[in-house]
Amino acid sequence: MNNNGYDTKLFCEIYPDENSFSNDYLSNKFPKDISNENISIIYYLLYAKYGNTPIANFDLNQFKYKLFSIIFMYGPRWQKQLAIQNEIRALNIDDIMKGNKTIWNKALNPNTEPSTAALEEVREINEQNVQMQKKSIADSYALLLGLLEDSFTEEFIDRFKICFKQFVMHEHPILYISED
Repeated sequence: MNNNGYDTKLFCEIYPDENSFSNDYLSNKFPKDISNENISIIYYLLYAKYGNTPIANFDLNQFKYKLFSIIFMYGPRWQKQLAIQNEIRALNIDDIMKGNKTIWNKALNPNTEPSTAALEEVREINEQNVQMQKKSIADSYALLLGLLEDSFTEEFIDRFKICFKQFVMHEHPILYISED
């Protein structure tokens, strides 16, 4: 039994600081698809959620492989979601108000037929209809609020649950000495 009252070490005993976590991440054999900044964020999120939780393995290496395999499997998607979320948060109301553009072209001369793959208006064409849309301010803010998401980081960190024991009491009974 460890000094912490559990059969296995606590997360905070294995990784007392960000550097120990980052060094283990950089030295493991999994591809390094996560930025240093995001590894730092992952460490603090794990520490906040599982810092005083005993690990689910007696073998420390297996725990680390489990931990870093989860980062390898799900970290790149989380990192991309985080980047997209930051871009969405940075949008201003004018960007959001811009709507869709629909273009209908009609060329009567076969030698000057426009490409069907063009996404912009075509000049020197016989007939062209362009429909431009603009959202109202209320619709734009509603769209922005709908795009903002706050659950993907929680879902990512919850994937690490399998690395930790799931209970709330000490594993061994606490013995008291009675005066009787």
